[in-house]
Amino acid sequence: MSADHAAELFGLTDAVALVTGGAGGIPKATAVALAKAGAHVAVADIADEFTARTVKEIEELGRRAIGLHADVRQPADVHAMIEETRRQLGPITVAVNAVGGLGVATPKSFLDFTLEEWNGPVERNLTATMLCMQAEAVAMISDGMAGRIVNFGSTSGVTAAPSIAHYGAANAGVIHLTKSAALELAPYDIRVNCVVPGTHLIDRAGRETPTSRRPEQAEFLRQAAAATPLKRLGGAGETAGVALFLASDLSSYMTGHAVISDGGMMHTSQRPAVGTVTPAALTGIETRAGAGGRHE
Repeated sequence: MSADHAAELFGLTDAVALVTGGAGGIPKATAVALAKAGAHVAVADIADEFTARTVKEIEELGRRAIGLHADVRQPADVHAMIEETRRQLGPITVAVNAVGGLGVATPKSFLDFTLEEWNGPVERNLTATMLCMQAEAVAMISDGMAGRIVNFGSTSGVTAAPSIAHYGAANAGVIHLTKSAALELAPYDIRVNCVVPGTHLIDRAGRETPTSRRPEQAEFLRQAAAATPLKRLGGAGETAGVALFLASDLSSYMTGHAVISDGGMMHTSQRPAVGTVTPAALTGIETRAGAGGRHE
């Protein structure tokens, strides 16, 4: 297949794409994949040094690219990000909302969450996605664009996530928001879908290495790799391909869907917990954990 035929399949030649979180990991790989498919890309993140590296890599592919400093939990930053993308690159056709993760949160029983600890992952994953989608959709509608919005969730939002319930609940919200927004935006010819990654072995620079990780992190990754039917963790480029598919004409009849990229983990009962914790809230309380049946 010629390069021209491949570009025609994607339908992204000279399209303008905005990718949040594009300084590293899967979002960076997605930004580069979009550029390889013919798009010009705005890369938004708070890690300016790594954002600049992504921009340079895209420019070396012969595509236009800009780096934007934006904390997408802040409405003012989101609107400035949208307007600067439109000003420098043109109307936005593709928006990829990939900011998320646990952030500074650590595994902990939901019984012990403070309100601040609960709000952190919710703001970072669900609220940030909502703010970006609002501004992106309004811009697309104003510019008369048949747009594609691709959100990023997590398999923790599909299956139980003990010890990281705040993160799981936030990502369940991202998936539900994707479905609801898809129905609201369909009349404007804007498609909305969600990539749902499983566990990947990627650091901020995109290197797939377990070095410099805490022992408990390394053990979780070992267990996750062993439990996955493919017997390995995902690479950034593999799941970026799913995002590219959802952003392209190849998925032109898909909207409101959550597409899982997890090496088959969701088809097993082997998903390991992210840490094992004992609730501090139950200190001094006699419990009967593990006792089945009725308690008389």
